[in-house]
Amino acid sequence: MKRVLIFDLTGPMAHFRKYYTNSSSLTYGFPPRTVLMGVVAAVVGYERDSYYELLDRGRFAVAVKVPGRRLVQTVNYVRTKREDLTELRRLGRARGTQTPVEFLLPEGDYRRLRFRIFFSHPDAGLVEEAAARLRENRTYYPLYLGLTECIAAGEYVALAGPDDYDVLPAGTALTLTSVLNAALLQEILLSGETPSRRLVRERAPHSFGPGRILRPPVSVIYEARAQSLNVRLAVPACRFLVGDNAVETVAFLEG
Repeated sequence: MKRVLIFDLTGPMAHFRKYYTNSSSLTYGFPPRTVLMGVVAAVVGYERDSYYELLDRGRFAVAVKVPGRRLVQTVNYVRTKREDLTELRRLGRARGTQTPVEFLLPEGDYRRLRFRIFFSHPDAGLVEEAAARLRENRTYYPLYLGLTECIAAGEYVALAGPDDYDVLPAGTALTLTSVLNAALLQEILLSGETPSRRLVRERAPHSFGPGRILRPPVSVIYEARAQSLNVRLAVPACRFLVGDNAVETVAFLEG
């Protein structure tokens, strides 16, 4: 692995729709890998449905930096099918559907959600272009947290070279700060932890195939209150020193 782009994705609210929900839209507590691919595509300017194969070659990790709370609101979805357009253009009354939607909001005194994203790719030029755009605050498309109604901002953190992080061998006891692909877990180290941890395990999208067909999801594990997790992994992890001497130990979702 060569250079790793680190940036924060922040916003006041989010909705990362769980792929198996239908009439009620529930949200994940973090942006799944398919969302991370879309964020990078928006930063550099790839059109919808044009980047799945390219960015699937990349490596992604995400750390939840602010604990979230959940709020369900019923929203009105307005039909915009061809037969409704005449009525909509006249600002008439179009048929709609009321749907409960679960939103993710920051907990306590926090004003914005914050997710720290780690991105690497065999194409070094792609990583450097994304880093330059985030550093200069000029993403090609606007960023959002799952829904276009959930506007987000991208904050550049660092562009780490191979000498800027440590690779921790598989089997090392470590304090993980990122969402973990459960298939990479060797052991969770729970003894003596203070405060206690609340772990969430659920299945989340990993990648798209041709035609935006969802490939088999993966099982992931994360701490519900944005705390770190003591584990041993079956794969190497990476330890970064960022910002004010903050240590981030992450496992990429691809292993």
